Amino acid sequence: MKFKSGMLLGFGAGYVLGAKAGKERYQQIVEATRAFRENPGVQRLTEQINQTVATGKERVSEVAGRKVEQVSNGLADQAAKAKEFVGSSGKTDEPASGPGPVTTSPSRTSTSPSTAGSSTRAGSKSSS
Repeated sequence: MKFKSGMLLGFGAGYVLGAKAGKERYQQIVEATRAFRENPGVQRLTEQINQTVATGKERVSEVAGRKVEQVSNGLADQAAKAKEFVGSSGKTDEPASGPGPVTTSPSRTSTSPSTAGSSTRAGSKSSS
């Protein structure tokens, strides 16, 4: 409401200064502005608007706080999972001179499908 009041005052001042209305018109504008601001209906409306805005700010603040907490918890969970994953990939914090974990890799002896049947295909193509 402060913005609207300031805007109305700005328009009033602009009109007075721009139109060079003189002292009489200036006094009329000042009196009309004062009467408007002192009107009990306008004051009630202004108070209701201020209460509504305050309530809205409160609600938005609460919701935003909950969302920030949810995102924060989700990021913390993801960080913990990433730390767990990195820790389980065989890396340790033990010094190089001490006994380290023994890891063995399984040997692969299987043949790939492209080389397994290449001799029979070649023979069948040459006989056709």
